[in-house]
Amino acid sequence: MFSQASILSVNPPVVHGSELLLSWTSSAAAGTVYQVYVDGRLSYAGLGTRCAVPLPPAVAHIDIGTVGPGERQVNFASSLPPRYQRHANLSWLGGTYLSANLAGFNIYGESSPGAGINFSAAVAQVPAYTAGIVTDGFGSGGFGQGGFGQAAGWYSWSSPPLTGGTWHWAVQPFDAAGNEGPAQTIAVTIQAPPGPPAPFPNGQRLEYVYHSSTRQAVLSWNPSA
Repeated sequence: MFSQASILSVNPPVVHGSELLLSWTSSAAAGTVYQVYVDGRLSYAGLGTRCAVPLPPAVAHIDIGTVGPGERQVNFASSLPPRYQRHANLSWLGGTYLSANLAGFNIYGESSPGAGINFSAAVAQVPAYTAGIVTDGFGSGGFGQGGFGQAAGWYSWSSPPLTGGTWHWAVQPFDAAGNEGPAQTIAVTIQAPPGPPAPFPNGQRLEYVYHSSTRQAVLSWNPSA
């Protein structure tokens, strides 16, 4: 069984070339087996309280915990604590029932949560058909999903990592001439961890003032950006 009860602290990760170096302290007895999961994928299992894992391509969620005897290679990914959701995952129905010359879908979003959807520039385009081969229509695809007697297919798109908040998106089909159809809108709530403190004008994120009379250092930092 995977448990994080004995993990006392986790040190800041260190990037070393193509690896991410992790270390932690634990109250578990010597000989305890630890597991490390990166975005839900088992990346390390061993007796040490430090390890190196492949450098994730983006911000990742890391779980460190202990497992019981004989469970070193048991994958407990399905029982991990819920992870923060950093991406908006959109899915929608589409097909030639929208336009006989359907070419794809424009995706529009916001610059920040609640700022309003910017329809002047698409953040992404999803093609309707690979290599121009139509895969829906009468007798193809999911029967009747696109309208009376017409088929439709499912499309999906995932955003880059986002900050926390409720983001609004719009998906608009467009034809070969670039003409757009009605937009489908959706709101997605992202529960992301806070980012680092905003930098000071000198670029530093943490400043201090040392008082020699009291031998105390007073730290100061800005709110998360």
